[in-house]
Amino acid sequence: MSYRHLLARTTLIVGFVVSVNGSLLAMSSLPAGAHAIVELQKSNAIVGKTSAMTLEVQHGCINGGGGTVKVVAQFGSAFGNVTAGSVPGWTAVVTTGTTTASGTTTTAANGRTVTWSTTGAAQPFKTPLFLPLTVRWPKRAGAYGITVSQTCSNPSEETVWSTPTQAATLGVPSPPLTPLATVCVLPARLATSSTAQTKRAITQLCATVR
Repeated sequence: MSYRHLLARTTLIVGFVVSVNGSLLAMSSLPAGAHAIVELQKSNAIVGKTSAMTLEVQHGCINGGGGTVKVVAQFGSAFGNVTAGSVPGWTAVVTTGTTTASGTTTTAANGRTVTWSTTGAAQPFKTPLFLPLTVRWPKRAGAYGITVSQTCSNPSEETVWSTPTQAATLGVPSPPLTPLATVCVLPARLATSSTAQTKRAITQLCATVR
């Protein structure tokens, strides 16, 4: 196994991390030590509300070790408006629609796509990239994935972070090499309670990605 693959494998498993009245609740096996990570800012993702998040890309592409020159994040049709914050040395464009490629077939769908492109040198492989966003969250509670693709140079390479996490089986490792960035959208009543019953409800709600 190469150094890049080893780095991608050695992740801290903490799962969905949701703040409930100031305490942290860890659920479901999801990688959070590397790859493309969703970090909520100041508040949980609440049904139908708008709040801030940061998309963190912790390193360059996993094959070849090139520096990052472009990042694309795709938000499905359940999400509302998405606004990208400014990042020195990068430009950001938000467009409507998403695309999914499978072999030679490309499928278009409703949603929003944010594309960041460097205006100068590539982001070094070992230097994390922090991309601020303001998002209107889906109107239905649950776990939602955000597909992230990353383009690198020297050598040219693309990594797509899109594999949902599940328990390991023969031939299917856990966590996957390219895990899907995931956010748990909560109803307001669960975000303001810290009871054991609330924690169980959140665990059940966020166990499966929509």
